[in-house]
Amino acid sequence: MNSIFDFEWLMSSLRLALPILLAAMGGLICEKSGVVNIALEGLMVIGALAGAVAVVATGSQPLGLCAAVIAGSIGAGIYGIFVLHGRAQQVVAGAAFNMLAIGVAPYVTKALYGISGGTPNLDFGVHNAQSAQLLLNIVMAFALTCPILIWWILGQSKYGLLVRFAGEEPGALESAGVSTALVRTGAVIASGALAGLGGATLSVLLSSSFARGMTGGRGFMALAAVIFAGWRPVTAAIVCLVFAGVDAAQIRLQGTGYAVMGVEVPAQLLQAMPYLLTLIAVAIRSGRTGVPKYLGREGGF
Repeated sequence: MNSIFDFEWLMSSLRLALPILLAAMGGLICEKSGVVNIALEGLMVIGALAGAVAVVATGSQPLGLCAAVIAGSIGAGIYGIFVLHGRAQQVVAGAAFNMLAIGVAPYVTKALYGISGGTPNLDFGVHNAQSAQLLLNIVMAFALTCPILIWWILGQSKYGLLVRFAGEEPGALESAGVSTALVRTGAVIASGALAGLGGATLSVLLSSSFARGMTGGRGFMALAAVIFAGWRPVTAAIVCLVFAGVDAAQIRLQGTGYAVMGVEVPAQLLQAMPYLLTLIAVAIRSGRTGVPKYLGREGGF
């Protein structure tokens, strides 16, 4: 076991944490404003697809990440129209958005490349390997500092105060002449940008293409981390790192023939470990500490 939890495992955990951590920070901002964001999974799919398509078209990873941020923001804006202005039930709308994004992605790749399984491989060439690693390090540094930045924004900045009031006392915002719907729309779009970037880390930075099912429920894991952490950004980041560490461990354990009391553990059980941990984390989360008072209220109030 000691050989599993080494420096290589740590670095693998950090890489695997990128998409979950970015999506979690986006979801936290959104939910702090009072909007439930079940749509994180679909936003990650949109970001992963848009990022890969942009890289195939331009050969540029930075442009791929930018395209993912834009696509995620647009997708979140559409979601926001339905839940904030169309008064759709937020959980149902989020679930429908996820199914739509997952279902539409194969049609997009089929129309563009003639294959429904994903995009062509993103071949950057050997000479770009160093640039790709630098970009990965930059995104990783941003992801790791993002929880602290969001903690400061929500706790110290004027915009953060508006977001918290939108989730706790929207009537006070309206009395002060501030549109609650506008504040929440900004928070939803910000969540889409971060979730889209998180999805693009999978297809552009950690893989060589977009493939169906590549998000693997990470949007739901991100939301579970936010809930378990009581909507606290730094704590949510730590939970995301734990999820990623378990994921990295199960990947390494699959090739070791790991056994408990002489009985070999099935590979399927190892693969399910991150998801089992996610369920346990949500199940043991008790009480309503940290839950925004107006979270999920239909029609905004």
